[in-house]
Amino acid sequence: MQAQIDLSNCDREQVQYPGAIQPHGALLVLDAATLCIQQASANSADYLGLPPAGLLGQGIEGALGAAVAADLRERLSAEQLSTSFTRLLAVQSPGGGQACHVFASRTDDGLVLLELERLDQAARVGAPELYPGVHLTLQRLQSAPTLAAFFDLTVAEIRAITGFDRVMAYRFAADGSGEVIAESVRAGLETYLGLHYPAADIPEPARRLFSLTWLRHLPDVDYAPVPLVPERNPLTAAPVDLSWSFLRSVSEMYTGYLRNMGVKATLVTTLLKDGKLWGLISCMHHAGPKCLPYEPRVAVECLAHMVSLLMAGKAAEEHGGYRLALGAARARLLDALLEADALPAALIETHADALTALDADGVALLADGRLSLLGKTPAQAEVRALAAWLAGRSELTFVTHALAADYPPAAAFQAAASGLLAVRWSHGAPDGLLWFRQEWRQVVHWAGDPSKPVEIDASGAEIRLLPRTSFALWREAVAGESRRWLDCELEYATELRRGIAELLLRHTEQLRRMNRELAASNEELDTFAYAASHDLKEPLRGIHTSVEFLEEDDGARLSTEGRERLATILRLTTRMDELIESLLQYSRVGRIDLQLQQVDLNEVVAQTLETFAPLAARGATVRVLGRLPVLECDRVRVGEIFSNLISNALKYNDKADKQIEIGCDDGASPPVLFVRDNGIGIAEKHYARIFQIFRRLHGRNDFGGGAGAGLTIARKAIERHGGRIWVESVPGQGSVFRFTLAAGPR
Repeated sequence: MQAQIDLSNCDREQVQYPGAIQPHGALLVLDAATLCIQQASANSADYLGLPPAGLLGQGIEGALGAAVAADLRERLSAEQLSTSFTRLLAVQSPGGGQACHVFASRTDDGLVLLELERLDQAARVGAPELYPGVHLTLQRLQSAPTLAAFFDLTVAEIRAITGFDRVMAYRFAADGSGEVIAESVRAGLETYLGLHYPAADIPEPARRLFSLTWLRHLPDVDYAPVPLVPERNPLTAAPVDLSWSFLRSVSEMYTGYLRNMGVKATLVTTLLKDGKLWGLISCMHHAGPKCLPYEPRVAVECLAHMVSLLMAGKAAEEHGGYRLALGAARARLLDALLEADALPAALIETHADALTALDADGVALLADGRLSLLGKTPAQAEVRALAAWLAGRSELTFVTHALAADYPPAAAFQAAASGLLAVRWSHGAPDGLLWFRQEWRQVVHWAGDPSKPVEIDASGAEIRLLPRTSFALWREAVAGESRRWLDCELEYATELRRGIAELLLRHTEQLRRMNRELAASNEELDTFAYAASHDLKEPLRGIHTSVEFLEEDDGARLSTEGRERLATILRLTTRMDELIESLLQYSRVGRIDLQLQQVDLNEVVAQTLETFAPLAARGATVRVLGRLPVLECDRVRVGEIFSNLISNALKYNDKADKQIEIGCDDGASPPVLFVRDNGIGIAEKHYARIFQIFRRLHGRNDFGGGAGAGLTIARKAIERHGGRIWVESVPGQGSVFRFTLAAGPR
């Protein structure tokens, strides 16, 4: 049984339902619609002169009198109580004869909590002197040169207002643990400054309550809880949620914890940053119980509000120069990228100082599949694996000072990269920037051993966790962590990511527009080429025929020079007819709709090879390696692709034994088809040129002549299928033309 209990039980404790209050006030639970009293604290007679039995079921008039009740009803209807604990008025109790403050809050289930606290006349008299002091304190806080000085002044001023023995500023870490960052303490008491406390010391339910209200007060740690009568609310048949109650009875774990520290009374105010719990101002009294009246509490609450508002600005001031430098670097980088034509390439080629302005030991840039590393980083394979892991996460900005805790493989390179700040441009893709910080070994001082097993009390009917009893200094050597990232660094990375993402979107839209315009231009060019080539063939044929008739009928009467000129005309018209026919075929490939169907490429290649049978008979060997796949494609166009590639393999071959192989790398996706030869080969510098129409690397009549359009036509047919073609070659040894008939990874 005990093995199943640990400090995480504290995180499941429902501290908002204690069913009791502290004795320095009284509580009435009202029906919000009628203001009829549903529950009362057992000490109601001390404040109202009536026990719970005399109050239950009565209207508020029975407790406070008709005049006060009318005023109270008016104020309750005017005040917004859903998100605040509000002082409504001061009343003279008709039964007890003692003046009280009246506070109110509203629960989510339609109840109003009315709380009464005795009015301290001395505090009221001294209140006017508090407010000038608070105003002066705010001025001094605004002038504090550093964040540390800011909190030192805060705790000193709050201790002066409250008279508590100890006032501490306590900052939460991301894991829920905390550190005392400032302290003002009475002489003779040990200091807690710089000590760390585990998350279990202030469990999640307590942190939730602190985030709801600005101030919690425990005047006497050894108080006896005052129960509510009845225990369950008659309207809801459930315990009352006292999350907003100032008088709420606290957890036994909490009071036991304070007793073990020698604390007799506490006052805790909340520090919020961006609406979230950032830390606490904790006031402790060791000399004895201490109840702080309403008026100085208001002054402390006001300071807590202002400290929360000012501390973010104070932190920004402290790193003002660094923030400006980061902003300038971001602007410089985005301006450079704005002028770039190819954004991924520009990112990689940008100046290093634009990427390393952020205080990091190394940076990695992944763009369009290319990885660039600067400074001290993990190895390339480790960075790529980390980027792939980040791509599987939902957030586009990821930050940690203990990477191995989130990504266990990072333990292998934590010396180089224990801290990570990473941004990605889009969801599901790894491209982005990763900044690394090296491991920063340090010694953390804990108030007691944070890993000590929990103590359990099983003596009663219920098994209870016991609060810590040891607060002796415990030193822990921390490994696998880096220096923490600053808010301004996170802002820099986030804003840079947003700017680059916008530029990428802009470039994408530009590319789409250019592609649409290019497609329209290509279509117009194909139409023009088809019309021009089709219309030119007839007059060209007429010229050629007329010259043939002239040579046949009048050639004998012409001079030798005249007959040579006729031969030149015939040769040029034949050449022009070849070019026009090639242009017609090229334009036809772009105009004709593909007839896609499941095609057995073995049949297509077999039919194509029949046309090359005479050449094969003269010393050329053509082999098909294995079985070719069945693919969805246009049978006629694919036949033309193989015909052009095989024709070139035979034509550009100076070997006595011409060898041609046709095959498929079907392990790839999509399958990669190829035509391999042992011909003359192609120099790498000509790889792009050979696919340009009417471009030949040799003389017009060398290697059988030709228009130089075969590879261009083959490439266009392949691209119409969504595929691509490329060449691998060694001059003098042969070439391999590979192509796909569908889109795939490059």
